[in-house]
Order: sequence, then C-alpha cells, then structure tokens
Amino acid sequence: MFTKVHSLSLLAVTSGQAKAQAWRRHRCCVLLSILLLVTTSNPVLAQPLIEEQQRLSFGTLAITSNLSVSRFTYPRTGVNFSIVGQFVSIETGSPGSYLFTGFPANTTLSVSLNNTTLAAVGNGVSELLSVDNYDFAELTTDAQGEAELALGARLSTSGNGGGYVDAPYNGATVLRVDYWQPDVNAFVFNSKIIDIEVELRSTLTIEEEQQLSFGTLFARSSATDQATLTLLPSGSYTIAEPGDSRLVSLVKPNLGIIRVSGAAPNYSLSITPQVADVLLEHTVSPGTSPHIILSTLVTSPNQNGTVDANGELLIKIGGTLKTELTALPEIYPAGNYEGTYQLTVSY
Repeated sequence: MFTKVHSLSLLAVTSGQAKAQAWRRHRCCVLLSILLLVTTSNPVLAQPLIEEQQRLSFGTLAITSNLSVSRFTYPRTGVNFSIVGQFVSIETGSPGSYLFTGFPANTTLSVSLNNTTLAAVGNGVSELLSVDNYDFAELTTDAQGEAELALGARLSTSGNGGGYVDAPYNGATVLRVDYWQPDVNAFVFNSKIIDIEVELRSTLTIEEEQQLSFGTLFARSSATDQATLTLLPSGSYTIAEPGDSRLVSLVKPNLGIIRVSGAAPNYSLSITPQVADVLLEHTVSPGTSPHIILSTLVTSPNQNGTVDANGELLIKIGGTLKTELTALPEIYPAGNYEGTYQLTVSY
C-alpha cells in the first residue's frame, strides 16, 4: 500500500517536471519567435542608383554652313524642336531617360549637368559640337524613393567656318544629383556619367538611274549654222536645221534621271545644272572629229525640288545638243560621242 502511494507520488513529480520542461520549451520557442520578428523588422536601405534607360540623342542632322553659330534645341518632350541657323533635321532623335532608385522617399532631388562637347568618331580632326542648356523638370521621389528624369539639351556649331564631317559624334557629361539624407542628417550627392550623341549627314546621295542620251544621229556641221536637238525633261524633243547643217534622229533620245536620297523628309532642295557647254568627243578619234556640243541643261523640277517623306527626289534632265561650226561642212564620223556634266543638289 505504501509502495503504491510512493509510486503514485513519484509519477506525479515526474509528470510535473515534464510539464515544466515542456513549458520552458514552449517559452523558448515564443522568445525565439519574438527575437526573429524584431530582427526582420529593420530592413536594409537600398543603395541610391541612377540607371540610364535611354541615351540622349539629337538624331541625324545636316549642317549647311558653319560661317556663324547654329543652334538646335531638342526639348525633353522630344517634340517641337527649334533651329536657329544652318541645322537641318533629317531623322528624329530621342530624349534622355534616367531612373533614380533607392533615394529617400518624397524628397526633392537637385539635378545638374556639365556643359560638354561632341567629337566625330573615327574621322580624324573635325570641328566640335557644343552641348548646353539642359532641359529637365523638377524632380521629387515617390513613396518608394524612385523618380524618372527626362532630359533634353541644346546643340551648337562652332561658327568659325571650320568643316564638319559626315559621321557619328559622341560625348559624355556628368549627371549630378544633390539631396537631403535623413540617416546622416545632411545633404549628400550621387552622380553618373551619361553619353550624348548625334549623327551628321550633310552630304546628299545622288545616283544616276538613267543616263542622258541623245540616241543615234546623223550629223553634219556647217561653217555658218548649227543644227540643234532640244530634249525636254518630259521626254519630247524638237530638231532645228538652219542652213546646210543637219541633225537627223535615227533612234530617239532618252532623258536623264537622277535619284537624290538621304535628305531631310519633305525638305526643299536647290537644283543647279552646269551652265558651261559640255563638249562630246568621239571616243576613238577625238582629235580629228568635230565635237557635238551639249548646252542649256534643263531639269524637272527646275531650280528647287521638294523631297518626299523618305527623303528622296527624282530629277529629270534634258538639254540642247548642237553641231559645231567648222571651216567646211563636215559629216560627223560614225561612233560614240561622250562627255560629262555636273548637277549640284544642295540644302
């Protein structure tokens, strides 16, 4: 009987100890849980960072003259750019775009950039282009400490008469941001080197799609008169044979066709054909055969022509062909007669 009571007492003590130990384990678990909660409630602040999402580019431009300073102002919106001077916009550029992250929340950021220059890439010595008058809005971070900056600027030529080559022009500047940092109770700054670019393409591409040809002729010179064949840019032609001079068309002539490309869209170009006469010489015996004379080159469009939306323009060319005055009437030897002419197309 005593033994049983003792056994029960021992069991009771053992059970009590087990409960105490279990409570202590539970308490430890609770304390550990609280400790973890306190540890994870203090997040590490993100490092301030400036990321370039889109490079500032002035697009593709032409410079028609550098005798005075020209300015191309490209706003941060990317629309309604302005030109003062001899810049021509060929292809649209893109404003710079920069993302700010990890900065203090709801904080005004003071942005500044250094003036800089752009130099031709891989084309030796060339005039520099200047970049200044940066265009950006006042910047304030959101609740997450983020903000986005759109950037425009002004591009200027030297204006000293020096030449610019057709090439990409690149440069860089420092984008600096100053702001109040609550953790250190002071103003601090962050910076990033950003790239700026433009392409110059002032030279137009001119290709001959169809050669100016006066066909096959029978020709006879005269000492006093010159026969003429006048070919219009429309393709029609007329012949005049005063006195005993002769020009007979055996195979009809073909007007010349020139394609201009690489120009600014919907832009007016100046068209200037050669004024001086062109002497067409016999390709085999130029020293002993009389010349055929090409004069009065005419074009369509005349003097000025507007390119299309793709920056292209077709120019049709005609002119007047004349026999040469010789001491005695002379039949032109059979063969090819060739010469070259100049056509200037410019902004």
